[in-house]
This record gives sequence, C-alpha cells and structure tokens, in this order.
Amino acid sequence: MQRTLTVSLGLAGRNLLLVRRVPSVFIPSLVMPLFILIATAGAFRGIAALPEFAGESYLAFTIPMAATMGAGFAGINSGMTLARDLEGGFFSRLQSSPAPRLALVLGPIGAALVRSAFTTTVVFIAGGIGSVGLPGLWGTLTVYGLAMAFAAITSCWAIGVALRAKSVQAAPLMQVVVFLSVFTSVAYVPQDALTGWLSRVSEWNPVTYILNASRSAELTGTIVWSETWPGLVAAGILLVVLGAFALRPLFHLER
Repeated sequence: MQRTLTVSLGLAGRNLLLVRRVPSVFIPSLVMPLFILIATAGAFRGIAALPEFAGESYLAFTIPMAATMGAGFAGINSGMTLARDLEGGFFSRLQSSPAPRLALVLGPIGAALVRSAFTTTVVFIAGGIGSVGLPGLWGTLTVYGLAMAFAAITSCWAIGVALRAKSVQAAPLMQVVVFLSVFTSVAYVPQDALTGWLSRVSEWNPVTYILNASRSAELTGTIVWSETWPGLVAAGILLVVLGAFALRPLFHLER
C-alpha cells in the first residue's frame, strides 16, 4: 500500500511538472471555465428574474458549473497526458517496471485533483471580483470537494479511453462526453425551469445531482443534506463504474 502511494504521488508530480513544459495542455482547462463563467453570467443574467431562481445572483448560480467544468477539463488533461505517454513509450516502461498497476491510474487522477483545486480557486477569485463572496467554510469545502470528485470521475473516463485507443487522437471523444454530461444537466437553469426533452434527460443525468449539491452549498453557504446526499451518491456510482472502466484495460494489457 505504501509503495502504491509513493508511486502514485511520483506520477502525479510528474504530470503536474508537464504543465510547465507543455502549458498548452493546461491553459484551456483554466481559460475555458473563466470564459464560461463570464460569458454565461453576462449573457444570461436576465433569466435570474425567473421565479425558479428565488432572487439569487446568476453569477453565484454559475460558479459551481464553472468549477465543475474546470474539473472536467482537469480530468480530460490526465487522459490526454496518458495517451501521449502511450504513444511515446513511457507507459510501456512503467508497465514493465515493478510499479503497482493501481498507481498507474491513481497518479494521473491525483494530478487531476490538484489541477481541479487550482481551477476552482481561480473561479472563486473571479466570482469575488464580481462581488460574489465565498459561501462560508462548509459551503466552500463542499464546492471544492464535489469539483474534485468530478475531476476524478472524468479522469477515470479519459484514462479508460486512452488505454483503449492508445492515441492522443482520442481526445475529442474524451471531451465530447464530458461536455454533453454537463450541458445536458442543470448547467444554466434550475431543474424546474427546464422543459421538453432536456428536462427529461437532466433528470437521468447524474451530473445534475452533483451540480445541485454544489449549487446548494454555494447559494446557502452550508450543507443542505437533502440536496447533498444525491450528489454524493451520484459521484460515488460514477467513480465505481468509471474506475472499473479505467482499470480493466490496464490489467488486460498486462496479460
């Protein structure tokens, strides 16, 4: 267990160092959430007059979505980095080493968690510039925690795709699934304001419950259990399913 942790931390550190060497990999994951936050809050702020918003600031309403989207990009970046390692042969050397196989997945996930925390911090700073303060200690920790959980989820998805495709050309597939999962949820308006097919799809979309939990913490400044537990359950189920999706080809490659 200790060796798994040590190798995982080493691989996570290596992935984070690549940010300095290949900044083009990290910059989109930082810029896009800010762009989404500013563009969405500016273009759609008028819909905050709808009764479903109960008078809440639309910028505050958008912060959890921007943090979640930034976490999604952090997870995608881990998959893209792994795909590059597969193309360059570095991952093959890791497999031939005595490194624990679980660490080969936990390392990139750990890097995604760190990048997600950084992106969420930047989103909170942008919100502060827009006169939206931090939602209290427990509210802030909940937003951070759920964003990091989503980073782990999307990292498992992207790693699973990378291990199967073994090419960075699979990046569009990694991205489109994450985009669709967020934008077919309650990304822009509350569940009660959605109509038609999008309302039905969002009800079955687990990201809806993760966003609702994060948004509840942001808007109330505390943990509302009735909103939080569905998000935790959804995140847990996605982690188990996509964790298995990421690990299965790893052990198959070993055989």
